[in-house]
Amino acid sequence: MACFTMLLLQLLISLLLISLSHGDHCPLQLDPQRAVVRYGGSVEVTCNTSVAHKGMGWEASEGGVPMTKKQNLITWRVSELTEWDIKPFCYINPNKGAQCLIELPVTVYKTPDSVSISTVNHRGPMIEGQQYELQCDVHDVAPVQYLTVKWYKNQTRLNQTTFSDTDKTPENKTVTLLIRPDRDDNRAQYWCEAELDLGAEGPQPSPKYSSKPLSITVYYAPIIQFCRDWSPLTGTSLDSYPLNLYSVEGNPHPDISWRHKSSPVRSSMPLTRYDSGLYEIIARNDLNNVSCFMNIIVEYPPELNCNKSYEVKEKTPFKLPCKADGLPKPEYFLYKNGKIIQHDFYPNWNDSGLYQLTAHNQHGTSNSTFTIKILHAPIIQFCRDWSPLTGTSLDSYPLNLYSVEGNPHPDISWRHKSSPVSSSMLLTRYDSGLYEIIARNDLNNVSCFMNIIVKYPPELNCNKSYEVKEKTLFKLPCIADGLPKPEYFLYKNGKIIQHDFYPNWNDSGLYQLTAHNQHGTSNSTFTIKILHAPIIQFCRDWSPLTGTSLDSYPLNLYSVEGNPRPDISWRHKSSPVRSSMPLTRYDSGLYEIIARNDLNNVSCFMNITVEYAPIIQFCRDWSPLTGTSLDSYPLNVYSVEGNPHPDISWRHKSSPVRSSMLLTRYDSGLYEIIARNDLNNVSCFMNITVEYPPELNCNKSYEVKEKTLFKLPCIADGLPKPEYFLYKNGKIIQHDFYPNWNDSGLYQLTAHNQHGTSNSTFTIKILLAPIIQFCRDWSPLTGTSLDSYPLNVYSVEGNPRPDISWRHKSSPVRSSMPLTRYDSGRYEIIARNDLNNVSCFMNIIVEYPPELNCNKSYEVRNKTLFKLPCIVDGLPKPEYFLYKNGKIIQHDFYPNWNDSGLYQLTAHNQHGTSNSTFTIKILHAPVFYDSQEKFVMEEGSNITLECNTTGNPEPEVWWSFKNRNISTGGRHFNIERATSTSAGVYTCSATNKFGRNDKTFIVEIKALDYVFPNYILIVVVVFALLAVIIILVVVIWRRRKSSGHYEIGLRSEMQPLSNGSL
Repeated sequence: MACFTMLLLQLLISLLLISLSHGDHCPLQLDPQRAVVRYGGSVEVTCNTSVAHKGMGWEASEGGVPMTKKQNLITWRVSELTEWDIKPFCYINPNKGAQCLIELPVTVYKTPDSVSISTVNHRGPMIEGQQYELQCDVHDVAPVQYLTVKWYKNQTRLNQTTFSDTDKTPENKTVTLLIRPDRDDNRAQYWCEAELDLGAEGPQPSPKYSSKPLSITVYYAPIIQFCRDWSPLTGTSLDSYPLNLYSVEGNPHPDISWRHKSSPVRSSMPLTRYDSGLYEIIARNDLNNVSCFMNIIVEYPPELNCNKSYEVKEKTPFKLPCKADGLPKPEYFLYKNGKIIQHDFYPNWNDSGLYQLTAHNQHGTSNSTFTIKILHAPIIQFCRDWSPLTGTSLDSYPLNLYSVEGNPHPDISWRHKSSPVSSSMLLTRYDSGLYEIIARNDLNNVSCFMNIIVKYPPELNCNKSYEVKEKTLFKLPCIADGLPKPEYFLYKNGKIIQHDFYPNWNDSGLYQLTAHNQHGTSNSTFTIKILHAPIIQFCRDWSPLTGTSLDSYPLNLYSVEGNPRPDISWRHKSSPVRSSMPLTRYDSGLYEIIARNDLNNVSCFMNITVEYAPIIQFCRDWSPLTGTSLDSYPLNVYSVEGNPHPDISWRHKSSPVRSSMLLTRYDSGLYEIIARNDLNNVSCFMNITVEYPPELNCNKSYEVKEKTLFKLPCIADGLPKPEYFLYKNGKIIQHDFYPNWNDSGLYQLTAHNQHGTSNSTFTIKILLAPIIQFCRDWSPLTGTSLDSYPLNVYSVEGNPRPDISWRHKSSPVRSSMPLTRYDSGRYEIIARNDLNNVSCFMNIIVEYPPELNCNKSYEVRNKTLFKLPCIVDGLPKPEYFLYKNGKIIQHDFYPNWNDSGLYQLTAHNQHGTSNSTFTIKILHAPVFYDSQEKFVMEEGSNITLECNTTGNPEPEVWWSFKNRNISTGGRHFNIERATSTSAGVYTCSATNKFGRNDKTFIVEIKALDYVFPNYILIVVVVFALLAVIIILVVVIWRRRKSSGHYEIGLRSEMQPLSNGSL
């Protein structure tokens, strides 16, 4: 019995030590103090002490370490832990004091096999404003008390759920989330995340497993945020309505239709110029339809419809005769001869011609060419004397001898001796005199006087024969009637001779007299008989052929003249000789030839040897063309005879000249022609004047002041002296004239003689003071200089070319200076040359690209009108576009609380674009995000209420329960070990200066069957056993006292039970 009692006491003491001994008083240290192990993973924890002991060890269902006395550090190891609810503890038996132990908290975890998200009872697109339930399934995870399931939309956390389950084995958990999507949620991605937060001893970072994202499609009715007026080009369809002029949103994407004048319009129909008006654009999908109105002005390129010709009186205003139909209203440019001119002007009589009118707008250009005929009274610029040929009519008066202008074209009439003359009448030699030419049209008439000398060809009337004594003056026996006075040429034997001469005895014969002027030639043939005594001018030796009679004595070896014709007789050796007697070789000698007529007789002696020296009977002056050789000296202007025939050579300036040499204009002068044979040589002198075609050497350009006499600037070198003709634009003009300022241009001078023509083209620049015909307003881009003032907006004439300068606000301005936006205003352009200066005023509006100067941030109250916060400086006035998240939005709008964010404002005009990015903060009362609002939990659970709120300014948050505040400042409210008194309605309140908002959470607590705590039972049992032991000790003590002496002692050590428990 005593033994049993001692054993029982030992057991009770052990139980008491187990139930009451803890780490606070136990000299043991665990490292780590808590173990977190993945299911199936390894674990290792050390237990050490710094006190003397009788033994220490690890007690565990896996990896227990037997008690050891020699070590102060022992390790609990498990290589593959598979027990979910293991509770190892380290114990020690110190030398002093009772046995104690420390239990190692062990958490065995398993990450989820999968995390998935789905919609509950719904498939397909969602409708804006309706409520839907999302479900997140987490499979096979442990322990769930460390599990947090979080909900996300894109990257924004919406809600999170924790669990109070104490079960340590794997479980499946399902969490739901109620959403009410709007259009901003279209294509949003929802996803859930399971996170095991195992504390500092667990893996870092905490394991997180996410579902695949669930992308939702939200259908919503169309919205037309704005639609702006449009100015398309004709031929454009409504399908081309620019995206930056309207904003339509809707899902499904709205179908767009159009209405005009209350009737549907096909959007693909090309618009015409007649389709402008108010249009309605309609956006329609399955949920609703909306519309918006805008004005559409159909623009089109200009179209000119001009007549081919217009008439206008001189010096009356001419305005554009035809207007272009075009939108925008076109700009007009009038051209003549390729130069732009002012289209409203007062024309002069010489402004008639071909004009081109151009109408231009931004969509195209239309050209029309027409003739402007300037109606003006006749003008006779000049009329010159005329020398027509008889038989010519006044209608043939040459155009180069007079200049008549007028519109309508003047009728021409004539007067002579104060009487009208028919212009078709053929003029006779008796009609010469002073004539008046009259030019007449409906506006006036003018006249001009000139001398007309009627010319006619010569006419000779000569006798058939004339006689004259030798060496008496012979003059032309007959004179020709002709105008101009004819020139006379007298020919004998085809050779020209002097027509007034003293004839020698040998000049008798047939003569031809020719009278010539420019209109014709008259010829008359007659005989001149020279009465004279015989003359033997010479008789030369002769070398006749044997058998030749003296009758054959060559006439070229002697010269016998006489009138009447002398008889010829011969004497040889003082004896008469018959002239018919054939000569023999023995008849050579001195012969006497005797010439006899009624007046006298003469004789001459010669050796008859037949041969004789050359004779040049005459040589006349010659006027060859340059390039002609002396070999071409005409036979009719010289006579050379000789036997043997003489060779011809030439000399000039005492030097021999080759006869084949081509003569130049510099070879004129006195030449000597030499005739030479074996017997002798003779020479003759004549003047050779080398003629040549004219050659002009003019400069390329000449300058002459306006209205000063212009004479031919260059003279042609030519022989005979050339005649000159001056042309401009293919028309002959007077070559000495008084030019106007607009007579500058290209001229051609022609010099002509009988040998050729020379042309020279040159420019005549008329020096005139500057003229500014017009200058128009200009809108340049900033940075442009005045040097860039366009040529088509002003017209400056002047020669020398005027220098251009500028003035602004009465001060000179450098034309190269880049203009700034502050330089707009009235400017004066000044054209100046050496003759004068003129100026013209215009307005210059300097345009520049937009420039935005915005703050980095703006605040605007929820649902109050937001207007553009920063104004751009730009010209022309820029157009504005506001973007958020890359989408264009209306820039004046009423923002919602969730419209805060980053915005981009773009300002654009034709010169550039400026961008500015800023943040818009929407000031609004607090709002709450979706989160779990109802909790049904078991008693003893931990509950976290989440109040996800936002507001601007940041709201103040507090919690209330049963009408009293229970917490302030936190967005999470934790209920630990919930009891039935924790059930009820919890209110989260958020407030800022713009308002207050409340959100309620319902908490329901489910009651559990009561389980008496183990530690209370143990304490009760221990105290009961102590009471029993005390009673037994008292009883034994009494017995021993009554029966003898006993010792009762406790065992000095406590041994572990076989199952490892104390």
